[in-house]
Amino acid sequence: MSLSIFNVDLIGPTFTIQTDESLDYMQSLVMRLKDRLASLRESTRVSDPLRLSVLLNITLMDELQRARERGLEGGLAMDSSDDEFASVAARLIASLDRSLEASKAAGEALPEGPAGPPPGRGLAPGASDRID
Repeated sequence: MSLSIFNVDLIGPTFTIQTDESLDYMQSLVMRLKDRLASLRESTRVSDPLRLSVLLNITLMDELQRARERGLEGGLAMDSSDDEFASVAARLIASLDRSLEASKAAGEALPEGPAGPPPGRGLAPGASDRID
């Protein structure tokens, strides 16, 4: 399959990646990620795009790990598509990291999210949106 150029706009800066996946597939992934980011933003009230990105990656890796564990417990062998998924995810994360670094180096400000939680909503008691 030949490489295609795909523009990604998830958390602010738009960047371009090359992929051997179909554009429809890539668009479906980006839409799912946008939905997950919106859900995460609402449930955690984290508005910083970088923090949201880190939280999303942690939740996705947790889901992948749990799926692998369930597959191993059920006697199912994980196939090469899991390795392929991990490889695609790693390439996308590296591309996002490079784009964010380029934006920082150029002095571009990342967009801010909502001003904060509405009254009566927010993090659970004792929870923090702080990622060190």
